[in-house]
Amino acid sequence: MSSEIFSELESKLDSLIEEVETLRLEISELREVRDGLKAEQNETEGRLQRLLGKFDRLEESASL
Repeated sequence: MSSEIFSELESKLDSLIEEVETLRLEISELREVRDGLKAEQNETEGRLQRLLGKFDRLEESASL
């Protein structure tokens, strides 16, 4: 009986270890996606700032 309990415990631990490893891989992938999205957001914000700057210059030149 003791052997059966240890076998069951070992099996459950193996399953948990596998699940943890899978979750770590998913976390790593999600971090990469997040970093890519942050870079894209920064690029978009920079482009928007440049466009707003052009509008400001247009307004300044129109008021002259």
